[in-house]
Amino acid sequence: MSRYAEIKDATAEVVGVRLVKKTSTAKAHEAIRDLIVANPNYSYEQLADLLGCSRWLIYRVAVEYGVRRPRGAGSPARQKQEGY
Repeated sequence: MSRYAEIKDATAEVVGVRLVKKTSTAKAHEAIRDLIVANPNYSYEQLADLLGCSRWLIYRVAVEYGVRRPRGAGSPARQKQEGY
């Protein structure tokens, strides 16, 4: 199971027999947003690998919440990291 699925399952609210998916998805996206903000040195691809989801999802969450990142070769996300 991917980390994204784990985040969604952990934030899901059960109402009777039905799973409230919009609330679950919103909370999962908030968790991804927090991860993006907390790790400015990681690229979207590295964050996607960490969560086990697509780079597109990371990008869409960033756009949804207006998270801006430095661009270009000198940005922290593009600099070589030790230990990753």
